[in-house]
Amino acid sequence: MNPKLHVLAIDDHVVVLEGYHYMFQNLDHNHGELKFVKARDCKTGYKVISANHHKPFDIALIDYSIPQYEDQQLHTGADLARLVRETMPDCKIILMTMHKEIDIIGSILNTIDPEGFINKSDCSTEELAQAFKEVLNGNTFYSQAISNYLKRRKKGIVLEDIDVRIILLLAKGIKNKNLSNYIPLSESAIEKRKYKIKRLLEIEGNDEDLIHEARTQGFI
Repeated sequence: MNPKLHVLAIDDHVVVLEGYHYMFQNLDHNHGELKFVKARDCKTGYKVISANHHKPFDIALIDYSIPQYEDQQLHTGADLARLVRETMPDCKIILMTMHKEIDIIGSILNTIDPEGFINKSDCSTEELAQAFKEVLNGNTFYSQAISNYLKRRKKGIVLEDIDVRIILLLAKGIKNKNLSNYIPLSESAIEKRKYKIKRLLEIEGNDEDLIHEARTQGFI
């Protein structure tokens, strides 16, 4: 008889949790009885993880942006994922996020190294189901935004968060002379950063070319 599949899902949206539950119920995977446990914030997530310390989960789906639990210094889903890593080392982790900030993505990869890492904006329902199956089968699954980041990092093309903020402001139509109103840098320091960014991305054109290339490479 196939073993039970013990799943933890943490998200602050009930409809998302129900969707994950439905997907696992209909997942084409060789497992026995499904035990699916839900939590909606860091506090309930902490309690569920603590209560299952001696009967660890096989896989945990954790959203990055969930209500925090100050008493235990748990501020994001990444903090819960680290707790899962520490207490249930054999549990496979899939982290979900809407964030594209370089520092957040890099920190998650460096400190948690999840088996699955998905940016919600670039993953369809079909791809999500595929991600669940891949991770359960012992593989890794990264959505396109995460894969692009890893490719850039491998090539040494990694921008700091403040560089991405400059590009985003330019994309929103903020004039160069006004960037210092939004960025804690002088006008000359911002220009030096823009020059560095253009060299790193091998751009010889103007700000429009910079914005276009940043979008192409997935920075914004």
